[in-house]
Amino acid sequence: MVVKNEDQFLWYSISSILPYVDKMIIYDTGSTDKTVSIIKLFKSPKIFFEEKGKVDSLSLVKLRQEQIDKSKEDWIWIVDGDEIYPQKTVESILEIINSKNNYKGIIVHRYDLIGDVYHAQEEKVGAYNQFGKVGHYVLRLINKASLGEIKVLGNYPNEYYANKADNPIKNCGKEHFTFVEESIFHAMYLKRSSLGGNLLTTLNRGKFKIELGREIPKKDIPKIFFVQKPKSIPDVTQERSLTYFLLALFFTPIKNLKRRIF
Repeated sequence: MVVKNEDQFLWYSISSILPYVDKMIIYDTGSTDKTVSIIKLFKSPKIFFEEKGKVDSLSLVKLRQEQIDKSKEDWIWIVDGDEIYPQKTVESILEIINSKNNYKGIIVHRYDLIGDVYHAQEEKVGAYNQFGKVGHYVLRLINKASLGEIKVLGNYPNEYYANKADNPIKNCGKEHFTFVEESIFHAMYLKRSSLGGNLLTTLNRGKFKIELGREIPKKDIPKIFFVQKPKSIPDVTQERSLTYFLLALFFTPIKNLKRRIF
């Protein structure tokens, strides 16, 4: 994990995967909200945490490389501070890992949350193309044992993972990767930091989006959202407001038209 100003969802993200990993390396890159204090709430010996200060796009990629070099385990799990893993998604991932296969990577489906944790961006909006599979799919686990040396090349946010010959690992071919259809919850389009403003002040600024989206099946909602937690951890289970819904009702047709044109 490389994080900055993620105090709204970070506790849930860490809690959703910490029980299943051997080691968790977290770097903070200059947070000014409660991100650092939230990480320090975890007393697990699995967590290795460092504050790196502010970094530019090139330095951030170097930090990711440093983390990979420090990881001696067979599999590398790339997690963002706004990604939450339901238990069934983790179980599907672990089943693949424990099958002793020779996959080089695992690609996971993602709910890009819109308005609240109960709605996601329409699947057709997903721009990622993973071996011909288009939608909200992202490479999240890499088999270091299979690949040997792993390099992180390019500049953030367009960095990519390569082998020792500098060839992107996806060039290995589709047969070397597998998909997990059980989803992770991605809060990129929600308020991720307590430093952010309210709905009106963040309207269409930065990564904040206003759309109707689609309702997520209740069975998919991560249970970690509803467990007992420290008092300092925000409750993220509130439903989107009527104001948001009305604005989304107005903006969604406009955005759909724009997507069809461009």
